[in-house]
Amino acid sequence: MANTDRSVEYRQIMSRAICGKGRKFCQVKHSIHPPDHIHHILGAWLINHNYESSKVGEAVEVRGTYDVNIWYSTKGNTKTDVMTETVHYAEKIPLTYYDRYTREGTVNVSTLCTQTPNCVAAKLSPHKDSISIKVEKEFVVELIGETKVTVAVFPHELGDWDDKDKEDFISEMAEEDEDDTFDDLDPDLVFDDLED
Repeated sequence: MANTDRSVEYRQIMSRAICGKGRKFCQVKHSIHPPDHIHHILGAWLINHNYESSKVGEAVEVRGTYDVNIWYSTKGNTKTDVMTETVHYAEKIPLTYYDRYTREGTVNVSTLCTQTPNCVAAKLSPHKDSISIKVEKEFVVELIGETKVTVAVFPHELGDWDDKDKEDFISEMAEEDEDDTFDDLDPDLVFDDLED
C-alpha cells in the first residue's frame, strides 16, 4: 500500500490568535468652566493622554483622560494666561470581526490610538460662563485569545517520504479539494453585490 492511499485525519488544536478587531473615529464635545476674568480664547491643545481598555460583551471599552490647556486673554486683551483641566472620557469600540469560539478567560485586549486626541475647535459661550471644545481621536483594537484551529494530520511522517511522494500526495489532496469544493453550491443562491 502506497503512503498516499491512507486518508488524512483532522484534529483540533488550541492556538492563540487574533479573534476580534475593531476601529472607531471619535468626535466629542466637552464643556469646561472658564476662569472669571477670561476675555478671548487664543488657543487650545491637549496633552498627557492616558487610556486603558477592556472587553465588554462584543465590544471594547476605552477609558482615558487628557489635560486640556486653554490659552486665553484677560484684562481687555492686555494679558494672557493658560488654564488646565483634566477631562475623563469613555468610548465603546464595536468589533467588526469577532470569533465566538474564543475561550473567554484567555482574551487580552490590544488597543492602539492611531490618531491622538486633538482639539479642533474651542468656543467661549456668549455669557463667558463655559468653553465648548471639540476633540477628535481614533482607536484600533484587537482581541487576542485561545481558539480552536482544525489541522490535517498525515498518516506518516513526511520526513520518511521522498520528494516525489510528497509532491504526489499534495497534488492528490489539492485535486480532491478542487473537485469537491463547488459540488454542493446552488447557483440560484449567489448574490451580486454590484446590482445594488
